[in-house]
Amino acid sequence: MTLDPSTLRDAVAAATSAAKAAADGPIMSLFRSPALRVETKDDASPVSEADKAAEEVIREHLGARFPDIPVFGEEGGYDGPADSPLRWVVDPIDGTIAFIRGVPLFGTIIALEEIATGETLAGVIHLPGLGETYAAAKGQGCTCNGDVVRVTDGSASGPRLVSAGDRAWFEEAGVADAHDKLTASTPFLRGYTDCFGHAMVLRGAVSVMVDPGLAPWDLAATRVLVPEAGGRFWSRPSALPGKVDAMLGSDAAVGEVLASLGWS
Repeated sequence: MTLDPSTLRDAVAAATSAAKAAADGPIMSLFRSPALRVETKDDASPVSEADKAAEEVIREHLGARFPDIPVFGEEGGYDGPADSPLRWVVDPIDGTIAFIRGVPLFGTIIALEEIATGETLAGVIHLPGLGETYAAAKGQGCTCNGDVVRVTDGSASGPRLVSAGDRAWFEEAGVADAHDKLTASTPFLRGYTDCFGHAMVLRGAVSVMVDPGLAPWDLAATRVLVPEAGGRFWSRPSALPGKVDAMLGSDAAVGEVLASLGWS
């Protein structure tokens, strides 16, 4: 599906506005609050009252700007007709563990997706704890707070940094051996996780990130952000049903790490 450049820019603006509204409202008002309520979902992952309240704010903002496009959110599910050509995909707080532990390296993910193909047309990662918003639309490049950002392999700007998600997620996805290989062979392996790690790839700080066992909403924005920042996004079905293993970064770095892990 092809949307005109103006509509794509409007989509990015709407997603950015919605993410910032959620941050300015329930997310940052409850961050590090001793009154924050946290529950455990059926899959044993944590969810806070801020996650739920933030998604409601995002749904309201997106609905006001694009009333005909339904929302698929991590907390509230899908709210539209089955035959809709487009949908918003929303993760109100990606990095809930960081959020509830008071670590400011969490973010909000919002993406506009074509349902039939799964292609992301526009995407935003907003990191409220850092005041950074990464945004992209198909064919329009990638920016952070309005400035163009590009993926790099690190060769011209110091040691190549490689990031890996938490070992627990590698184990859950059945690829703990990949984490062992990365630990043994990578001089500068960093544990930047969640959408914060993805953002560090986008701005060229991290050359490649290995991130297995991700849900659809975890990657919805990254699928357009990385290629628009000049990088390579690679994925395959995970051993976990309905999830994917992903790798993102410079073309050279992704190729080298894929080969070293034997992933295909």
